[in-house]
Amino acid sequence: MRALLLAAVLTATLTAAASAQTGPNAREAFVERRGLIEIDTQCRVLERSIRDALQVGLAQARGSLLREGWSNAQVRNLEQSVVSAAQSRQCNDARSRQAMADANRSFASWANAATMEFPGWERDWIARRSNEGWRLSQVIDTPLTATFGIRQQATTQRLTLTVPVARGATAPTSARLILRDQSRARSVEISLPQRVAYGLAAGEPPATAQRSVPSTRAIERLDAHRSQVAFTFPDDAFRDLLALDPRETVAIEIQNGRATQRLLVEVGDIAAARAFLTLRR
Repeated sequence: MRALLLAAVLTATLTAAASAQTGPNAREAFVERRGLIEIDTQCRVLERSIRDALQVGLAQARGSLLREGWSNAQVRNLEQSVVSAAQSRQCNDARSRQAMADANRSFASWANAATMEFPGWERDWIARRSNEGWRLSQVIDTPLTATFGIRQQATTQRLTLTVPVARGATAPTSARLILRDQSRARSVEISLPQRVAYGLAAGEPPATAQRSVPSTRAIERLDAHRSQVAFTFPDDAFRDLLALDPRETVAIEIQNGRATQRLLVEVGDIAAARAFLTLRR
């Protein structure tokens, strides 16, 4: 049965769509990509860049499954079934060879894209191959407009939050990033009903295991007499963000005088988006 499952998947034409919403469903995408990676492990027929691109696509599919309500255990069980089926295939199998050829063609153009969108539950990560500006970004629209992610200025890349400042308004004075302290609490399953009921708040770190990361502040002048405040966070905060579960949420508390506003950032597929930027073109 497992061999039949993989055979059915590998005989289908691979899709190179970055979004799980426009490509195959998440389960099909996970099965085909994990199966191809395992066959390549045995037969060594894919170019390195194509294998790396498949790894990125696999991470996307895994994130989509988790957001659809799958548990980590269910995803592991599916992966074990796919790996077992792939290991039963011969390297000279005609269907496997055709699937590998399709992967080389379709993922080659995907890996060379200049910009890629990585959809989440409510928010998307945008990955851009550029030498200036946002490399990874998520737009926040409530309770205020802001952009969060990795911004490059000259040769420096920093985890940054920018907030527009209206003319004549007072800019926020400080911001701190709040995420799960992985040394104090492991990630927990966040069910689909929880997500539906509470939205991004369902994935916030527990109060007993939060890590608070301070930032540095700068006012940046833009064109047309506009300005924005930029808060930058230390590099280890980005490292810890990449290690979180795709269903988790981090918070940013912004202080402006006595008022505090709390922004929510969806972790989503940030790790896959970052890996996309490292692909050899």
